[in-house]
Amino acid sequence: MAQAFVNNNFHVLVVGAGSVGCTIAQRCKSLNIKCTLFESESRLNERTRDWNFGIYHAMPQLNECVGEEISSRIPTVLVDPIRGFSDQDVFPIINGQTGEILMKLPRPNVVRLNKSKFRALVAEGLDIQAIFYNIIGADGANSRVREFLLGREKAALQPLAVFGCGAVESLSADISRKIRDINDLYFVAYHPEGPCAFMALSVLAETLSSELLTRICPVHDVPDPDKPETWQWMYSLTWPDKDSSTPAGREEIRKSWLFHAEKLAEPLRSAYLEIAPAATIWCDRLAEWRTEAWDNRNGRVTLAGDAAHPMTYRVPLMSLMFSLSPPQLHYLAHSATDPETLADVDNTVTARGQ
Repeated sequence: MAQAFVNNNFHVLVVGAGSVGCTIAQRCKSLNIKCTLFESESRLNERTRDWNFGIYHAMPQLNECVGEEISSRIPTVLVDPIRGFSDQDVFPIINGQTGEILMKLPRPNVVRLNKSKFRALVAEGLDIQAIFYNIIGADGANSRVREFLLGREKAALQPLAVFGCGAVESLSADISRKIRDINDLYFVAYHPEGPCAFMALSVLAETLSSELLTRICPVHDVPDPDKPETWQWMYSLTWPDKDSSTPAGREEIRKSWLFHAEKLAEPLRSAYLEIAPAATIWCDRLAEWRTEAWDNRNGRVTLAGDAAHPMTYRVPLMSLMFSLSPPQLHYLAHSATDPETLADVDNTVTARGQ
């Protein structure tokens, strides 16, 4: 059990009530550190864009951050709560041109969390106001706190020669079964000509059993969980693109999606083409920020999550975040009496971000 920290004059502001910010705030709460979250959304999960993410090696740290009660409910916000965990889990890597499975990377007991549900869970019981003394910038890749610490030029994201699109959609029953036959959680496919396709199961509340759903969402119209057409999938499609322009408008985005999806082997090709006419597709030029040291203002300001190390899809970012949050909070708890202690963990965050 964490040792409580008592200092009535010590108060932390976390800028950004996303998954990272709420997790840090829960840890502050367990350590008896006054903590206030500042969030630009008028209500939780106001933005409709959703995704899921994996926790691969950092579950002990996550459990430490959120506490026993919330930790016990994490299985309810998995992308597939009914499936649970398996020590036989693998991550297939596929040749996107031929459909051949190139390798299966062992990923035992992988935890894939639905972002919006996880955020709602870790936001429970937290204070959201705007009075602060100490700041943790957890305000995402375009962090204003990072800009405050480093200046606009040094804090700016660096665009990459890679363009990415994403969507969350269901499929027809036949294609949905074929996709899940590849792997029942997620996989990635690399095409020799450049496109990279990633799919992950993103089952929403509608696909859960009535008994389980009652504990998560008491009032809901629940269809048959055995119908593959109700399964939700998270799509990602990226490709090299040295052009500095970005597809503008829905039709141009959809045209790029179709052009690259046509190159994929079955059943990926059918899965990507089927959703194109009606799906809401989010598109961005991928960018990163090569983490560099910041002035923590005598132990008063630090960065976490995407604000500290924004990056592309190449590494399990949330696992990195959760592995850093407990030591960040440990040092933060002592920084009121010894401000230099926070520099130790800031240096660790910087080194791992680089």
